Amino acid sequence: MSLKDLKSKSDQALASIQTSKPEQSARPARPMTAPGATAFMQPAMDALNERAKTAEAKLLEREQQLANQPTEVPLQSLVEVTTRKRRLTDDQFEELKANLANNPLIHPVAVRRLADGRFELLSGYNRAAAFRALGRSTIPITVVEVDDTAVERSAFYANLLQPSLPDFEKFQGFRRERDRTGASQKALAREAGVSEGMLSMLFSFETLPPLALEAIAERPESVGMNCAAELAKLTKDGRAEAVSEAVRLLVAGQLSQKEAVSYAARRVPAAREEGVVSPPVKIKFGRAIYCEYVARGPTLRIAFKSEAQRVAAEEGIASVLRTMAERGLEDS
Repeated sequence: MSLKDLKSKSDQALASIQTSKPEQSARPARPMTAPGATAFMQPAMDALNERAKTAEAKLLEREQQLANQPTEVPLQSLVEVTTRKRRLTDDQFEELKANLANNPLIHPVAVRRLADGRFELLSGYNRAAAFRALGRSTIPITVVEVDDTAVERSAFYANLLQPSLPDFEKFQGFRRERDRTGASQKALAREAGVSEGMLSMLFSFETLPPLALEAIAERPESVGMNCAAELAKLTKDGRAEAVSEAVRLLVAGQLSQKEAVSYAARRVPAAREEGVVSPPVKIKFGRAIYCEYVARGPTLRIAFKSEAQRVAAEEGIASVLRTMAERGLEDS
């Protein structure tokens, strides 16, 4: 019940007490004068008056809080957490920007107030980015009261049901929520209002090889959960290398999702070489993985994240191998 409803009921009760006649009791009551009746009902009237005053005070306090909430703030006052940003394709972002260039922002971005006077952005990252691209200096906001423990959860669920949110990003959000809370998939599904079957398919991404996941992260919209579930089955069947290659081609636009599954299923594994298989070695540039190589007996297999990287590295690798070959012949 709202504060306004509570005040209305209190006023009605008070009016009823003041205007109604005393009910006839089972026993004859002695006559009571008007001052006596008033004195008899005074405690109840005082209590109702006190409730009405309390309700009015709370209502006034809430109205003052709402009046003090900003409805528009400078873009520079927003604090952003990049992991919350829903990834859009270039076309989707241009469409959003064109829309906001000609129309008002119907859904303000959601923020929470920080102690230093700035505002932490919970949802609406792409709307804020579009405003910046359009040269705007301020943006409409809705201030949300949420504590630290619920911030990530609130930001994720605000974007969860967006049609354009890729399945891979839904998986990443659910995985963060699972790791943060320790909740089971069943509990997560119940809390999010989705089926356990859907959530299980989203978590198929977790079974894919690391190289495949790194490729999908470059273009999350390229692989849906149905495709991920099929590729996860092939990965469990020992076709991780074929799955990684299929995903690379899929992300590069050379295969459709259906073709990628068929490619991984029918690709003939490379002939096994005798000898010990070494653990995969990742070559990094800063925190990003440039390539990964695996040694098996006399074979060295190098996997790049894209064909362009492979082409760029191929000439240098060939030069090194030619130099080593010449030295080998000279030493023989």
